[in-house]
Amino acid sequence: MIRVLVLGSKEYPFGTNRGDDLIPSGGMETYLNDLAPELSKLCKLLIITRRFTGTEKCQKIGRNISVRRVPWIRGKWLRNPSFNFFSCLSSMKVMKNIDVIYSNGIISGLFALLLGRMFRKKVVYRPAGIGFVQYGSPLKQLLFALERLVFAKSGAVIFHSHGEKRNAESVFKIRFRDASVILTGFPVEKFKTGNKGLGLEFGIGNETVISAVSRFVPVKGLEYLLEACSQLDSDFRLLLVGSGLEEGRLKRLSSDLGIANKVIFAGFRHDVPDILAITDIFVVTSLFEGLPTSLLEAMAAGLACVVTDIGLPVQHMKTGLVIRPKDPSALKNAMESLIKGKDMREKLGENARGFVTENCTQKKAAQEHARLFRKILKGD
Repeated sequence: MIRVLVLGSKEYPFGTNRGDDLIPSGGMETYLNDLAPELSKLCKLLIITRRFTGTEKCQKIGRNISVRRVPWIRGKWLRNPSFNFFSCLSSMKVMKNIDVIYSNGIISGLFALLLGRMFRKKVVYRPAGIGFVQYGSPLKQLLFALERLVFAKSGAVIFHSHGEKRNAESVFKIRFRDASVILTGFPVEKFKTGNKGLGLEFGIGNETVISAVSRFVPVKGLEYLLEACSQLDSDFRLLLVGSGLEEGRLKRLSSDLGIANKVIFAGFRHDVPDILAITDIFVVTSLFEGLPTSLLEAMAAGLACVVTDIGLPVQHMKTGLVIRPKDPSALKNAMESLIKGKDMREKLGENARGFVTENCTQKKAAQEHARLFRKILKGD
């Protein structure tokens, strides 16, 4: 079996952080949490992640997943670089037993290149979105240059969709001739049913429920969703599921826009299938994104989705509605058309569910990863 070192996931398994880090984990962590069990049937995985209170430094999960946990420094600006630095130090002790380094995110990608050069190992890089755009200069320029370097020097690159690949080519002025597109794999069946009684908890009646599941950070564009909702003529409730440093600002904005009584800040939830079961319309307003698992989960639940045109695998008027980023008016019009068009909602939702059922299983994603690892080791 191919032996794979996995870098970049700040929490594995998902749920081991029980309050040590107030900043919640995101798509990178849920992505690996869904992929690893199936991929471990085809490869031996060593996952380097953070150590939290009550967790073991080393842990064996099943036959082929080994977890090593490393220290990290708390704080918005230190948590990620410190974790990846300690991950690199820990990885140096085991590189003789590794065939491929699989890095997720720009910082882990840089350390993966260092390890690959030092120990002559193949590096596979997954950018997990274009994150540098959310920062100001000069950090933005620095991260741009570093990510371009990682793209250029990695042995292989994985994108989540052809649209994400096109966006990266446009932003970084690089032609990715050999990049692989592997859609996210997740437990599709889990999101096809849910408890519709959850609406009572939130005091939701007959209103149309619009939901977004996201970290509350600037790159998610949630302020444009609030502005669009303030323009709606129809009766609605907006359900925002998640948490993050922007929560206070978003709550103030909903009040300033006069829709505070329409917006429910539900916090971080583990019952997302039940959230989706009471949802009529699901929205992604990100400015840049890899492929949010929350979108695929909503599609699996058979929901009509409105997404920004950032390269997501949603076909306009077939598996969802696609609008320009940062355009509250276009978002308002798309949501209004779905609120008033029940037949359209049902058709888009049905098509969306069919798409993820066929293309986004854990087994298929694992098989495509393993195939890429074998290819890069053969030098093809």
